[in-house]
Amino acid sequence: MGWCETCKRSSRHCRKDAIHTSPHQARFPLLTQARSNGPSISRRKMTVQIGVALSGGGARGTAHIGVLKVLEEAHVPIHRLAGTSMGGVVAACYAAGRSAEEIEQFARSLRLLDIVQRDVTGQGLIGIGKIARQIREVLGGDLTFDQLRIPLALVAVDLNAGEQVVICEGSVVEGVLATMALPPVFPPFRWRDRLLVDGGVLNPLPFDVVRELGADRVMAVQVQHVLSDWQDIEPPQGHGVEGVIRLLLFRARWTPMLHVSERSLDIMSHKLVEQRLQNAPPDLMIEIPLEGVGLFDLDAVDTCVEAGQEAARQHLADLIALCDGPPPRPWSRWWRTVRRRLCG
Repeated sequence: MGWCETCKRSSRHCRKDAIHTSPHQARFPLLTQARSNGPSISRRKMTVQIGVALSGGGARGTAHIGVLKVLEEAHVPIHRLAGTSMGGVVAACYAAGRSAEEIEQFARSLRLLDIVQRDVTGQGLIGIGKIARQIREVLGGDLTFDQLRIPLALVAVDLNAGEQVVICEGSVVEGVLATMALPPVFPPFRWRDRLLVDGGVLNPLPFDVVRELGADRVMAVQVQHVLSDWQDIEPPQGHGVEGVIRLLLFRARWTPMLHVSERSLDIMSHKLVEQRLQNAPPDLMIEIPLEGVGLFDLDAVDTCVEAGQEAARQHLADLIALCDGPPPRPWSRWWRTVRRRLCG
Protein backbone atom coordinates (compact mmCIF):
# COMPACT_ATOMS: atom_id res chain seq x y z
CA MET A 1 0.00 0.00 0.00
CA GLY A 2 3.04 2.28 -0.23
CA TRP A 3 3.64 2.84 3.45
CA CYS A 4 5.99 5.71 4.18
CA GLU A 5 8.96 4.92 6.34
CA THR A 6 8.29 7.92 8.57
CA CYS A 7 5.03 6.45 9.86
CA LYS A 8 6.74 3.18 10.80
CA ARG A 9 9.28 4.71 13.15
CA SER A 10 8.99 3.77 16.78
CA SER A 11 8.99 7.41 17.86
CA ARG A 12 8.52 10.81 16.36
CA HIS A 13 9.09 14.38 17.53
CA CYS A 14 6.84 17.09 16.24
CA ARG A 15 8.04 20.54 15.31
CA LYS A 16 6.96 22.49 18.37
CA ASP A 17 6.51 25.84 16.63
CA ALA A 18 4.01 24.28 14.21
CA ILE A 19 1.50 24.03 17.04
CA HIS A 20 2.43 26.51 19.73
CA THR A 21 2.84 29.59 17.55
CA SER A 22 -0.31 29.09 15.49
CA PRO A 23 -2.03 32.37 14.60
CA HIS A 24 -5.32 30.68 15.54
CA GLN A 25 -4.19 29.91 19.09
CA ALA A 26 -6.68 32.39 20.51
CA ARG A 27 -9.54 30.30 19.17
CA PHE A 28 -8.20 27.18 20.91
CA PRO A 29 -6.78 28.43 24.23
CA LEU A 30 -6.61 25.00 25.88
CA LEU A 31 -3.93 23.69 23.53
CA THR A 32 -2.87 20.19 24.52
CA GLN A 33 -1.73 20.51 28.10
CA ALA A 34 -4.85 18.74 29.36
CA ARG A 35 -3.46 15.46 28.10
CA SER A 36 -0.41 15.52 30.32
CA ASN A 37 -2.00 16.51 33.64
CA GLY A 38 -1.64 13.87 36.34
CA PRO A 39 -0.08 10.42 36.20
CA SER A 40 -0.81 8.56 33.00
CA ILE A 41 -0.58 4.98 31.87
CA SER A 42 1.88 6.04 29.21
CA ARG A 43 4.34 7.17 31.89
CA ARG A 44 4.12 3.91 33.81
CA LYS A 45 4.24 1.54 30.87
CA MET A 46 5.61 2.38 27.44
CA THR A 47 6.09 -1.16 26.17
CA VAL A 48 2.65 -1.49 24.58
CA GLN A 49 1.84 0.71 21.60
CA ILE A 50 -1.87 1.56 21.48
CA GLY A 51 -3.48 2.24 18.11
CA VAL A 52 -6.92 3.75 17.59
CA ALA A 53 -8.99 3.54 14.40
CA LEU A 54 -11.92 5.91 13.89
CA SER A 55 -14.74 5.19 11.46
CA GLY A 56 -16.56 7.53 9.12
CA GLY A 57 -20.12 8.70 9.60
CA GLY A 58 -20.45 12.33 8.57
CA ALA A 59 -21.66 14.57 11.38
CA ARG A 60 -22.18 11.44 13.48
CA GLY A 61 -18.39 11.13 13.53
CA THR A 62 -18.25 13.84 16.18
CA ALA A 63 -19.08 10.99 18.58
CA HIS A 64 -15.38 10.09 18.33
CA ILE A 65 -14.68 13.26 20.32
CA GLY A 66 -16.57 11.78 23.26
CA VAL A 67 -14.42 8.64 23.14
CA LEU A 68 -11.24 10.72 23.08
CA LYS A 69 -12.46 12.73 26.08
CA VAL A 70 -12.88 9.53 28.11
CA LEU A 71 -9.42 8.32 27.03
CA GLU A 72 -7.93 11.60 28.23
CA GLU A 73 -9.77 11.38 31.56
CA ALA A 74 -8.45 7.85 32.09
CA HIS A 75 -4.94 8.85 30.91
CA VAL A 76 -5.01 6.19 28.22
CA PRO A 77 -2.23 6.97 25.72
CA ILE A 78 -2.61 6.84 21.96
CA HIS A 79 0.52 5.98 19.98
CA ARG A 80 -0.97 5.45 16.51
CA LEU A 81 -4.06 6.81 14.75
CA ALA A 82 -5.95 5.92 11.58
CA GLY A 83 -9.20 7.34 10.30
CA THR A 84 -11.68 7.28 7.47
CA SER A 85 -13.85 10.22 6.40
CA MET A 86 -15.06 12.12 9.48
CA GLY A 87 -13.01 9.79 11.64
CA GLY A 88 -10.00 10.95 9.64
CA VAL A 89 -10.84 14.58 10.37
CA VAL A 90 -11.03 13.95 14.12
CA ALA A 91 -7.89 11.78 14.05
CA ALA A 92 -5.93 14.45 12.17
CA CYS A 93 -6.91 17.13 14.68
CA TYR A 94 -5.90 14.94 17.60
CA ALA A 95 -2.64 13.89 15.98
CA ALA A 96 -1.83 17.56 15.40
CA GLY A 97 -1.99 18.20 19.13
CA ARG A 98 -5.54 19.40 19.65
CA SER A 99 -7.24 18.13 22.78
CA ALA A 100 -10.64 16.48 22.61
CA GLU A 101 -12.20 19.57 24.15
CA GLU A 102 -10.65 21.80 21.49
CA ILE A 103 -11.93 19.55 18.73
CA GLU A 104 -15.38 19.66 20.32
CA GLN A 105 -15.15 23.45 20.46
CA PHE A 106 -14.31 23.52 16.76
CA ALA A 107 -17.20 21.19 15.90
CA ARG A 108 -19.64 23.34 17.85
CA SER A 109 -18.50 26.46 16.02
CA LEU A 110 -19.18 25.03 12.55
CA ARG A 111 -22.28 26.20 10.74
CA LEU A 112 -23.71 25.25 7.38
CA LEU A 113 -22.57 28.56 5.92
CA ASP A 114 -18.99 27.72 6.96
CA ILE A 115 -18.79 24.77 4.58
CA VAL A 116 -21.38 25.20 1.82
CA GLN A 117 -20.22 26.63 -1.49
CA ARG A 118 -20.78 25.82 -5.12
CA ASP A 119 -18.56 23.15 -6.65
CA VAL A 120 -17.16 24.59 -9.88
CA THR A 121 -16.05 21.17 -11.16
CA GLY A 122 -19.59 19.84 -11.40
CA GLN A 123 -18.48 16.56 -9.78
CA GLY A 124 -20.01 17.25 -6.38
CA LEU A 125 -22.76 19.22 -4.72
CA ILE A 126 -20.42 21.16 -2.42
CA GLY A 127 -17.01 22.65 -3.17
CA ILE A 128 -14.04 22.06 -0.88
CA GLY A 129 -12.61 25.59 -0.62
CA LYS A 130 -14.34 26.60 2.62
CA ILE A 131 -13.81 23.21 4.21
CA ALA A 132 -10.09 23.34 3.40
CA ARG A 133 -9.82 26.68 5.20
CA GLN A 134 -11.62 25.33 8.26
CA ILE A 135 -9.38 22.26 8.42
CA ARG A 136 -6.25 24.34 7.99
CA GLU A 137 -7.36 26.58 10.84
CA VAL A 138 -8.08 23.84 13.35
CA LEU A 139 -4.82 22.05 12.51
CA GLY A 140 -2.87 25.24 13.07
CA GLY A 141 -1.56 25.67 9.53
CA ASP A 142 -0.36 23.62 6.58
CA LEU A 143 1.16 20.79 8.58
CA THR A 144 2.82 17.75 7.08
CA PHE A 145 2.54 14.25 8.51
CA ASP A 146 6.13 14.55 9.77
CA GLN A 147 5.05 17.42 12.03
CA LEU A 148 2.24 15.54 13.76
CA ARG A 149 2.60 14.50 17.38
CA ILE A 150 1.05 11.08 16.76
CA PRO A 151 1.72 8.92 13.68
CA LEU A 152 -1.37 9.09 11.49
CA ALA A 153 -2.76 7.30 8.45
CA LEU A 154 -5.78 8.47 6.46
CA VAL A 155 -7.69 6.14 4.16
CA ALA A 156 -9.01 7.05 0.71
CA VAL A 157 -9.97 5.13 -2.43
CA ASP A 158 -8.48 5.53 -5.91
CA LEU A 159 -11.40 6.16 -8.24
CA ASN A 160 -9.49 4.88 -11.28
CA ALA A 161 -7.71 1.83 -9.83
CA GLY A 162 -10.53 0.91 -7.46
CA GLU A 163 -8.10 0.29 -4.62
CA GLN A 164 -7.44 1.58 -1.13
CA VAL A 165 -4.88 4.36 -0.73
CA VAL A 166 -3.28 5.00 2.66
CA ILE A 167 -2.02 8.56 3.03
CA CYS A 168 0.67 9.07 5.66
CA GLU A 169 3.03 11.59 4.09
CA GLY A 170 2.84 15.05 2.61
CA SER A 171 0.16 17.61 3.44
CA VAL A 172 -2.26 16.68 6.21
CA VAL A 173 -4.92 19.02 4.83
CA GLU A 174 -4.78 17.24 1.48
CA GLY A 175 -5.03 13.87 3.20
CA VAL A 176 -8.11 15.00 5.12
CA LEU A 177 -9.77 16.39 1.99
CA ALA A 178 -9.15 13.07 0.23
CA THR A 179 -10.48 10.82 2.99
CA MET A 180 -13.70 12.86 3.31
CA ALA A 181 -14.43 13.26 -0.43
CA LEU A 182 -17.78 11.51 -0.17
CA PRO A 183 -19.57 11.19 -3.51
CA PRO A 184 -21.84 12.82 -4.58
CA VAL A 185 -21.56 15.42 -1.82
CA PHE A 186 -17.94 16.40 -2.46
CA PRO A 187 -15.95 16.12 -5.68
CA PRO A 188 -13.08 13.62 -5.98
CA PHE A 189 -9.80 15.02 -4.70
CA ARG A 190 -6.69 15.08 -6.86
CA TRP A 191 -3.75 13.79 -4.79
CA ARG A 192 -0.52 13.53 -6.74
CA ASP A 193 -1.41 11.41 -9.78
CA ARG A 194 -4.49 9.84 -8.20
CA LEU A 195 -8.16 10.79 -8.13
CA LEU A 196 -9.38 9.94 -4.63
CA VAL A 197 -12.74 9.62 -2.92
CA ASP A 198 -13.92 8.85 0.61
CA GLY A 199 -12.11 5.90 2.21
CA GLY A 200 -15.40 4.53 3.51
CA VAL A 201 -16.12 3.19 0.04
CA LEU A 202 -13.75 0.27 0.80
CA ASN A 203 -12.64 0.58 4.43
CA PRO A 204 -15.10 2.34 6.75
CA LEU A 205 -13.20 1.31 9.90
CA PRO A 206 -9.42 1.07 9.26
CA PHE A 207 -8.26 -0.97 12.24
CA ASP A 208 -6.07 -3.01 9.90
CA VAL A 209 -4.35 0.18 8.80
CA VAL A 210 -3.48 1.33 12.32
CA ARG A 211 -2.12 -2.16 13.00
CA GLU A 212 0.17 -1.79 9.98
CA LEU A 213 1.46 1.45 11.51
CA GLY A 214 3.00 -0.64 14.29
CA ALA A 215 0.33 -0.71 17.00
CA ASP A 216 0.57 -3.64 19.43
CA ARG A 217 -3.00 -3.22 20.67
CA VAL A 218 -5.76 -1.90 18.42
CA MET A 219 -8.97 -0.21 19.49
CA ALA A 220 -11.60 0.39 16.81
CA VAL A 221 -14.40 2.92 17.25
CA GLN A 222 -17.43 2.42 15.01
CA VAL A 223 -20.14 5.05 14.74
CA GLN A 224 -23.21 2.97 14.06
CA HIS A 225 -26.38 4.43 12.60
CA VAL A 226 -29.38 2.56 13.96
CA LEU A 227 -31.42 1.55 10.92
CA SER A 228 -35.16 1.98 11.34
CA ASP A 229 -38.08 1.59 8.98
CA TRP A 230 -37.76 3.81 5.92
CA GLN A 231 -39.67 7.05 6.16
CA ASP A 232 -39.95 9.96 3.80
CA ILE A 233 -38.32 13.03 5.28
CA GLU A 234 -40.28 16.12 6.16
CA PRO A 235 -39.36 19.65 5.02
CA PRO A 236 -36.55 20.91 7.27
CA GLN A 237 -37.22 23.41 10.03
CA GLY A 238 -34.86 26.22 10.86
CA HIS A 239 -34.39 29.90 11.40
CA GLY A 240 -32.40 32.61 9.72
CA VAL A 241 -30.09 32.12 6.77
CA GLU A 242 -29.30 28.48 7.55
CA GLY A 243 -32.98 27.61 7.71
CA VAL A 244 -33.48 29.15 4.28
CA ILE A 245 -30.50 27.20 2.87
CA ARG A 246 -31.82 23.91 4.25
CA LEU A 247 -35.25 24.60 2.78
CA LEU A 248 -33.79 25.52 -0.61
CA LEU A 249 -31.78 22.30 -0.67
CA PHE A 250 -34.92 20.37 0.13
CA ARG A 251 -36.94 22.11 -2.58
CA ALA A 252 -34.15 21.43 -5.07
CA ARG A 253 -34.54 17.71 -4.30
CA TRP A 254 -31.00 17.50 -2.96
CA THR A 255 -32.05 16.59 0.57
CA PRO A 256 -34.28 13.60 -0.39
CA MET A 257 -31.59 12.40 -2.81
CA LEU A 258 -28.90 12.60 -0.11
CA HIS A 259 -31.25 10.82 2.29
CA VAL A 260 -31.33 7.83 -0.06
CA SER A 261 -27.53 7.96 -0.49
CA GLU A 262 -27.05 8.13 3.26
CA ARG A 263 -29.17 5.05 3.85
CA SER A 264 -27.32 3.14 1.14
CA LEU A 265 -23.93 4.10 2.59
CA ASP A 266 -24.98 2.99 6.07
CA ILE A 267 -25.94 -0.45 4.78
CA MET A 268 -22.76 -0.78 2.72
CA SER A 269 -20.50 0.32 5.60
CA HIS A 270 -22.13 -2.11 8.01
CA LYS A 271 -21.53 -5.05 5.68
CA LEU A 272 -17.94 -4.04 4.91
CA VAL A 273 -17.04 -3.79 8.60
CA GLU A 274 -18.68 -7.17 9.29
CA GLN A 275 -16.47 -8.81 6.65
CA ARG A 276 -13.26 -7.24 7.95
CA LEU A 277 -14.03 -8.23 11.52
CA GLN A 278 -14.12 -11.88 10.48
CA ASN A 279 -10.52 -11.80 9.20
CA ALA A 280 -8.45 -10.03 11.84
CA PRO A 281 -10.59 -8.24 14.44
CA PRO A 282 -9.22 -5.45 16.65
CA ASP A 283 -8.35 -6.10 20.27
CA LEU A 284 -11.20 -3.86 21.41
CA MET A 285 -14.29 -2.75 19.52
CA ILE A 286 -16.41 0.18 20.67
CA GLU A 287 -19.71 0.68 18.88
CA ILE A 288 -21.59 3.95 19.26
CA PRO A 289 -25.27 3.58 18.35
CA LEU A 290 -26.85 6.78 17.06
CA GLU A 291 -30.45 7.09 15.98
CA GLY A 292 -31.99 10.10 14.30
CA VAL A 293 -28.68 11.81 13.47
CA GLY A 294 -27.95 12.32 9.79
CA LEU A 295 -24.70 12.72 7.91
CA PHE A 296 -25.10 16.50 7.81
CA ASP A 297 -26.65 17.26 11.19
CA LEU A 298 -23.97 19.71 12.30
CA ASP A 299 -26.17 20.86 15.18
CA ALA A 300 -26.17 17.40 16.82
CA VAL A 301 -22.68 17.68 18.35
CA ASP A 302 -23.99 17.44 21.93
CA THR A 303 -25.92 14.25 21.22
CA CYS A 304 -23.00 12.62 19.41
CA VAL A 305 -20.32 13.53 21.95
CA GLU A 306 -22.46 12.29 24.84
CA ALA A 307 -23.11 9.02 23.01
CA GLY A 308 -19.37 8.59 22.45
CA GLN A 309 -18.60 9.22 26.10
CA GLU A 310 -21.24 6.76 27.27
CA ALA A 311 -20.00 4.03 24.94
CA ALA A 312 -16.36 4.54 25.98
CA ARG A 313 -17.16 4.50 29.70
CA GLN A 314 -18.91 1.16 29.27
CA HIS A 315 -15.58 -0.22 28.03
CA LEU A 316 -13.36 1.65 30.49
CA ALA A 317 -12.12 -1.51 32.23
CA ASP A 318 -11.28 -3.02 28.86
CA LEU A 319 -9.43 0.16 27.89
CA ILE A 320 -7.24 0.01 30.98
CA ALA A 321 -6.59 -3.70 30.45
CA LEU A 322 -5.59 -2.95 26.88
CA CYS A 323 -2.78 -0.74 28.14
CA ASP A 324 -1.67 -2.82 31.12
CA GLY A 325 -1.32 -6.09 29.24
CA PRO A 326 2.14 -7.41 28.33
CA PRO A 327 3.48 -6.50 24.89
CA PRO A 328 3.04 -9.18 22.23
CA ARG A 329 6.00 -11.43 21.54
CA PRO A 330 7.81 -10.90 18.23
CA TRP A 331 6.64 -14.23 16.84
CA SER A 332 2.99 -13.44 17.65
CA ARG A 333 3.14 -10.19 15.71
CA TRP A 334 4.71 -12.07 12.78
CA TRP A 335 2.00 -14.74 12.89
CA ARG A 336 -0.72 -12.10 13.10
CA THR A 337 0.62 -10.47 9.93
CA VAL A 338 0.84 -13.80 8.10
CA ARG A 339 -2.69 -14.78 9.13
CA ARG A 340 -4.07 -11.44 8.01
CA ARG A 341 -2.47 -11.74 4.58
CA LEU A 342 -3.61 -15.33 4.16
CA CYS A 343 -7.17 -14.40 5.09
CA GLY A 344 -7.17 -11.53 2.61
